[in-house]
Amino acid sequence: MIARPFHVLALACMMSMTTSVLAQSTPSNVSPDIMLGALETMNSAASSKLALSIKREASLRAYIAKNDLADSCGGSPTSDDAHDMAMTFDQALKIAVNHEQSTRGSYDSPATAGELRAYTTLTQSTWDKLQTSMASVEHMSDCIYGKKKFSDYLGWSDDQRKSSLAATEKKNAEVSKEHGAQEKVLKKKEAAQYTDFKASQKTMHEQFLKQSWTKYKFDQTNKLKAYKYHTEYGPNSYYNTYAGSMYGGGGGYGY
Repeated sequence: MIARPFHVLALACMMSMTTSVLAQSTPSNVSPDIMLGALETMNSAASSKLALSIKREASLRAYIAKNDLADSCGGSPTSDDAHDMAMTFDQALKIAVNHEQSTRGSYDSPATAGELRAYTTLTQSTWDKLQTSMASVEHMSDCIYGKKKFSDYLGWSDDQRKSSLAATEKKNAEVSKEHGAQEKVLKKKEAAQYTDFKASQKTMHEQFLKQSWTKYKFDQTNKLKAYKYHTEYGPNSYYNTYAGSMYGGGGGYGY
C-alpha cells in the first residue's frame, strides 16, 4: 500500500471514529415518514458530495494526462469500497435515520410504500456512484503522491481554478457589457417611441382643438342665422304681421 498524505490518514481516522459512534442499530419501529426523511437528506448530501468528487476526479485525470502518467495512475481501483472512508449503504442510512429521529418532529403527510421504494433506489444509486468516484479520487491521489508529484498537482490545480475563475469573470463581464449595451439600445428605442407618442398626442390634441373651434364657429353662425330668421320671419316678427309687407305690397295693406 502506498503511503498516504498525513491529512488523508487523519481524516480517515476521524471518519472511522465518527462512524463507530453514530452507526448504531436502526430501531425496528422506524416510521415510514422518518425513513423517507432520512433517505431524502442522505440523497441530497450524497449528491452534493458526488458533484465535488466528480469535479476532483476530472481534475486529477487532467493532470495525469498532462504529465503522461496515464499508464501508472490512470486506471480504476479494484473495488467500489477501496477508499479509506468507504461505508456501505446500510451503514450510511442508519446514521441518516438516527439523525432524522433526533432533529425532525412531525410530518405533514405520511410516506407511502411507493415513495419509500423509489427513494431507496435513487439514494442507493447516488451512494454507489459516490463510493466509486471517491475510490477513483483516492486511487489517483495515492499514485500521484507515490510519484512525489502531489504538491505539484495541488499547485497546478490551484492555477487551473484561478484560470477558470478568471475566465468565468471575463465571460460574466462580457455578458454584463452585452446586456448593458442591449439595455441602452432598448432604452433609446423606448425613449424614441415615447417621443413619437408624445408628438402624436400633441398632433391629435391640436387637431381636436381646431375641430372644436370649427364646430363652435359653425354652431355660433347657425345660431345667429336662426336668430335672425326667427326675428325676421318667425311668429310675431315684423314680416309675419299685418304691419309687415308680408304679401309684397306697400303700406301693409296687401296691395
